[in-house]
Amino acid sequence: MKTAHEKRKVFRENLRSGRFMIAPGIYDALSAKVAEAAGLPCLAMGGYAISTSRLGKPDVGLLSLSEMTEALKQICDATDIPVIGDGDTGYGNALNVIRTEQEYEKAGASCIFFEDQVWPKRCGHMEGKAVIPAEEHAEKIRAACDARIDSDTLIMARTDARAVNGLEDAVRRGHLYAEAGAEALFIEALRDRNEVERIAREFEGTGVHLFANMIEGGKTPIISARELQAMGYAGVFWSCASLYMVAKTLFDNFSTLAKDGTSESFLGDLMPFGEFNRFIGLEKYRELEKRYGVQRL
Repeated sequence: MKTAHEKRKVFRENLRSGRFMIAPGIYDALSAKVAEAAGLPCLAMGGYAISTSRLGKPDVGLLSLSEMTEALKQICDATDIPVIGDGDTGYGNALNVIRTEQEYEKAGASCIFFEDQVWPKRCGHMEGKAVIPAEEHAEKIRAACDARIDSDTLIMARTDARAVNGLEDAVRRGHLYAEAGAEALFIEALRDRNEVERIAREFEGTGVHLFANMIEGGKTPIISARELQAMGYAGVFWSCASLYMVAKTLFDNFSTLAKDGTSESFLGDLMPFGEFNRFIGLEKYRELEKRYGVQRL
């Protein structure tokens, strides 16, 4: 397995070389392993996905720093590709951000983003958001940058101001957060393609890496990775596709199981027993049992 430092180096090299980063939203170690096996270059661990998978509840600020850090560590430990960690608001002021940054860094994150919502926050594509003063969040970004243990950990700033104060304030905040040390920006819930293109033009030549967020049914129209790269974006989050896919598949097949009493009709949708055990590395543990004389009943 690669070390956290090695994965951070890979993440930075991807940015430097222009390799576009399609980052699916993942929520546990298994979804991380599947994404890596599918050939994706990095992963996004988000509060929406963790809140839904762990609590079965919406992303309205119910999770604690400890719960998010534990989920992040399990994801980072399961994969050799970089993971972007959702630091939410940092769970408080600039001093709380310092702790969040360092806990996430120790958990293995290659990149951490912090948003300027009022806590408790909510999903960026939901209604009823509020943002803190831009200058206060700039200080939180500065604190996160100063708190880094590994200088290769990348700090990303997110702003939710578009939905609250309009596009011009979101642009202003993006520049302010970049000046505070953020090397990447994530301007959430843009309303149309023109706004997505406007952000790309606004930060062209600044050296700041832009990430977009695609949520099926959300505020921003779905734009392909190829189009976003052509605009000048460095990567894109597909934050909720995995959740919606899994929920739909489980619901459909569980409904069939409840009706038919057998899984026979959807066997073709399943990874077979032996293949799944190989995928999760059972053979490695069989070898370790032999090496250390572990007795199996």
